[in-house]
Amino acid sequence: MQQGSRLAVGMAWIECRLYTVEKFLCSLGLMVMLLTIFLSVCVRYFNLPLPNVSEWALVAMSPLTFVGAAMCTRLGQHIAVDFVNQSRSVMLRKCAHLLVSLLLLLFSGIYTWLAWMLLDDAISSGETMIDLGTPVAIPIFCYFFGMLLMLIHALCQLTRAATFSALPELATAGVE
Repeated sequence: MQQGSRLAVGMAWIECRLYTVEKFLCSLGLMVMLLTIFLSVCVRYFNLPLPNVSEWALVAMSPLTFVGAAMCTRLGQHIAVDFVNQSRSVMLRKCAHLLVSLLLLLFSGIYTWLAWMLLDDAISSGETMIDLGTPVAIPIFCYFFGMLLMLIHALCQLTRAATFSALPELATAGVE
């Protein structure tokens, strides 16, 4: 087995495991959103003496949004796919994949750093939300974690583009 293909298989294995975690977190976020919105509607309709839990639905949108963005990066469902796949030239497609991978790595790197700075500020300030006192650091951590996952996927994508490796079968296992 060549060094490049061994690296591609190893990275695909890591990405496959990360995808499982991402799928779980997004499913959990969606479940929390549905349950808290349902509970909030019931509380208002029946005039129950319970606190407004819709704040948790807002917090649950964070993993759904940012970890979901990392999932899209992993699956190749981001906007660059249409541009890259429409070219007839194989060399142009390879160069475009390399350029898109570099730009994605730059984007996710910058936003990971910005999210880290914001998370540090949220933790040090101890700021909480109004209704239930949920720490603001929770949704910001999801932002940071999603960007970090996107950075890892971008690095894997860049490595594949630089070594001209196709996505190994292992990487697509378990992806519907």
